[in-house]
Amino acid sequence: MASYLKLALAVSAVCLLAIAGCGVYTFTGSSLPGNLKTVDIPLFLNESLQPGVAEEITEALNTKVQGANLLRIVSSGGDATISGRVVSYANQVYTYTTSKPREVDASEYAVRVTIEVLFNDNKTNQPLYKGRVVGEGVYSTKTEIEETGRAKAIKDAVEQIVQNSVQGW
Repeated sequence: MASYLKLALAVSAVCLLAIAGCGVYTFTGSSLPGNLKTVDIPLFLNESLQPGVAEEITEALNTKVQGANLLRIVSSGGDATISGRVVSYANQVYTYTTSKPREVDASEYAVRVTIEVLFNDNKTNQPLYKGRVVGEGVYSTKTEIEETGRAKAIKDAVEQIVQNSVQGW
């Protein structure tokens, strides 16, 4: 019985230490400087040959930042600015299938959108994040269209932008 009691005490001690250890680490989802309360997101530039993609990215980014509820979006003069430019847009074959010799069918395509992003602290005039993200959206040619892949690629790119800038940790 004494060994059972010792085992129970040891297990309890380990559980308490584990719970106490969890309290030390906290995750707020953001490491933004405390002086940043607002952000402006001007229309991204479009250097690709795909019309409308910069507008779609800017709109999706506004929606995502607003949903993250970390910074208030303003039309101009924010404490920070997220700006960017669409460098490229590509819709390329992703996977092939073959039904007969010398016959190849594209079964999936991938839309890839490459964006250069700058998240700037306007109060200190210092970049908080500067980099390139590539959003990818794979779609089946049998059941989906390019717009489906485009929407997936934009969503992927916007999530990366928000993660690397506003939600960076």
